[in-house]
Amino acid sequence: MAEHVCPVWVGYLLSSPLRKLIQNPQKILPPHVKPGMTVVDIGCAMGFFSIPMAGMVGPKGRVVCVDIQEKMLQSLKKRAVKAGVDAAMAYRLCANDSFGLEDLDQGVDFILASAVAHEVPDPARLFTETRRALKPGGRFLLCEPAGHVSRQQFQDTVEQARACGYRVVDSPGIGRSHAVLLEK
Repeated sequence: MAEHVCPVWVGYLLSSPLRKLIQNPQKILPPHVKPGMTVVDIGCAMGFFSIPMAGMVGPKGRVVCVDIQEKMLQSLKKRAVKAGVDAAMAYRLCANDSFGLEDLDQGVDFILASAVAHEVPDPARLFTETRRALKPGGRFLLCEPAGHVSRQQFQDTVEQARACGYRVVDSPGIGRSHAVLLEK
């Protein structure tokens, strides 16, 4: 699925507690993630956002963690067990031609894709598959690193999302990121 894949060693940096100074999941996610929801973390890596989301959805919710690298998912599982949230997690290794969301057809409340869209060779597939998985009115928070993705590249990605049927409902401020909240 990825054109350029983040090296596994970078996953450790991305899951560093220091990152919370710039992008705190406890501040970014609560407006979007509620108890009992089914949420998806595309490109979850080692779970910087997935683990906090599991706490937010609680025992009746589910976090579907999708990544193209088995080592990222293995590390995430260990971290989720240690955090006591493994029961709320589902781990999915995606393929080069699919995000593996087919069975979630209109069953997802919220999707997060943080620092991953620029690695996807076919953004239209990303937006088509995620839109199909979302419930009517479901939301998708798309974030890209401002130091790595230009504003124009990000706007081009947002236009691809619109072309796939999403509408922009907000542009939340997330540290060192371009971000947009999309709705099905």
